[in-house]
Amino acid sequence: MRPIGRPPLLWWIAFAALAVLLLAPLGLTEIPPLLDYPNHLARMDILANVARDPDLARIYGANWQIVPNIGIDLAMPALMHLLSLTASGTVFLGLALMMPLVGVVVLHRVLFRTVSYWPFAAGLVVYNRLFFTGFINFLIGVGLALLGAALWYALLERKATLRVGTALVAAIVIFFCHLIAAGFYGLLLLGFEIDRARRLGFSWSRLLLMLVPFIIPAAFYLRAPINASDADQGHGLLNAIKQYYWAWVAEPPGLKSYGILGPFLTYDRLLDVAAALLVVFVLGLCAMNRRLRIMPAVAGVFAVLLIAYPIVPFTLMRTSWVDQRLPILAGFLLFAGTWPTFPTRRTTMLMAAALAVAIGARTFEIAANWSGRDAVLADFRQVIAPVAAGDRVLVVQAERNSDVNAMVNRPDSVRSMRDNDSTMHLPALLVFEHKAFWPLLFSAPSKQPVKVLPPYTDLSLPEGELPWIGGLADLDPGTLKFAPYLPGWEKKFDWVLVMRPAEAPHGYDLLPDRLEPVSAGKIAALYRIKK
Repeated sequence: MRPIGRPPLLWWIAFAALAVLLLAPLGLTEIPPLLDYPNHLARMDILANVARDPDLARIYGANWQIVPNIGIDLAMPALMHLLSLTASGTVFLGLALMMPLVGVVVLHRVLFRTVSYWPFAAGLVVYNRLFFTGFINFLIGVGLALLGAALWYALLERKATLRVGTALVAAIVIFFCHLIAAGFYGLLLLGFEIDRARRLGFSWSRLLLMLVPFIIPAAFYLRAPINASDADQGHGLLNAIKQYYWAWVAEPPGLKSYGILGPFLTYDRLLDVAAALLVVFVLGLCAMNRRLRIMPAVAGVFAVLLIAYPIVPFTLMRTSWVDQRLPILAGFLLFAGTWPTFPTRRTTMLMAAALAVAIGARTFEIAANWSGRDAVLADFRQVIAPVAAGDRVLVVQAERNSDVNAMVNRPDSVRSMRDNDSTMHLPALLVFEHKAFWPLLFSAPSKQPVKVLPPYTDLSLPEGELPWIGGLADLDPGTLKFAPYLPGWEKKFDWVLVMRPAEAPHGYDLLPDRLEPVSAGKIAALYRIKK
């Protein structure tokens, strides 16, 4: 391979400016409005402090096992010796933004052996649907997978021991970040080896060597309790097919078509569509003028992801958003595996300006939505102020879960991203600021290294949605499906916290015979349960 030229100073300045722009919204708020993020913070606080906090230790404990998806669980508690919980969280959110971008830039540079500004356009997709969902481990794992793939490609013609050894380390690290990211890494390596075989001839030894780095992650996977939660669902191929089918048909309405835009989804659909069309226009224009280079190996992986997308279900192995990850992966590859060029400097500058404006407009829109977040947090904190350590708080929402128009059933709508995503897991502050209990802390043994201790175990749901407030008065089967801990709630809990009470039908937010109003704000109201 020919050597890669050193990037000029202007390249580094442009990259630094892009990084500052993309990271800027994180400085606007203490806890960004990302769906799962507060729940992650609660888990980090438990892992870092449970050994020396008796209030936490009465409710929660560590539960370390060999499972994927625990990258931040391993690293962030250590960082909390130097930084606060929220500051440490901001660092890892920054990594979730920047690691995929850096991975795209490095992989593009290795593939095309050039210094190009094109991969900077991936700044259009670093704020994607899964970032707003709070999938920190996944996105960091994707960035590592892209970097690991770049290293493998750079070492294609070097000694096998060096190539396989570095890939083994990468595969193990990526496995602990996220299982799907590890699969993505393997798919990229396979694509590179297939492309090499197409050009230079097939070799069984090289294919087998490519599999070696994944032996240890595969052994970890087989020992992991990844399917423990499915023990009551039966075994065998027929049952697996049945579960797969029902997961596939249960896809939220319209999500498949919407999910194609997943890499570009933010708070403004006009900007989202404009950004996607701009990328398509640039690539299409260059393709028509035969000025678009496409790396075949990456194109093959891109095609596999899009072909698999329609048949992969939303929920698989009790993990949600599975299919929605595939367009995100494809979105990063769109910038890593292509290289458009233009005939004149003027055209190049015009396209660069258009892409820069698009990235800037999208980032400004995000910043505008986050700029008032700390006021929301302050309002919520004053509502939950009366809750004491060890108290048990039942949290409910105004919408009925089974309603097809409920925000939770339209996860890619703008309203859901702005309202549901920003509030659904906000009650996790009860854990890391009040040392209290709420039922929906992430504590699935197949995914998280924390556990809920008796007698709180029977009140806990390791993964779930907020139950409908109407269920407090009417424990119908539809309500119990989402909250099996509700029967006898008056005796089990000390408080009821109603999220978005203004949206509740008249009467449901009162229950005067059982609940005493204590405090209320714009997004929550707290009631003491009458004993």
